[in-house]
Amino acid sequence: MTRPEDAPARAREDAERKRAGGAYADGLAGDPALERSIAPERPTLELLEQWSVIEVDAAVLYSTRRGGGPITALKRVLIRLMRQYFYELETRQTRFNVALMARFRELEQRVERVERAVAVGEAGAPAAGDAGAPDSPAAPGE
Repeated sequence: MTRPEDAPARAREDAERKRAGGAYADGLAGDPALERSIAPERPTLELLEQWSVIEVDAAVLYSTRRGGGPITALKRVLIRLMRQYFYELETRQTRFNVALMARFRELEQRVERVERAVAVGEAGAPAAGDAGAPDSPAAPGE
């Protein structure tokens, strides 16, 4: 059995052995952001929206320890006792995640509009103070 303090070193050794055997994709090695990501490629907005909704299923609780049955039963009892707290927590976090995704989608659409405008050559309204700018207020006395 591995002691907790030996676990990181053993996990690194196992990963190196598997990497040498070709178990991991080599395409992620150059990009540190993708190496830390849970998805090997950039997730779509639809996938991010699915991930934003939190749904904890108590039926998937388990314990990896030897004799894990009693531990799993204890976890299920605790979840049942704290159900109201967990539901409130899940609800608030999901509400935040969904609102964040809506804001993210708005920003993505704005970026797309700006990129299209730049591509067409319409970088935006004239700078403030330009003569003939349609949105500039008229000077006093005109």
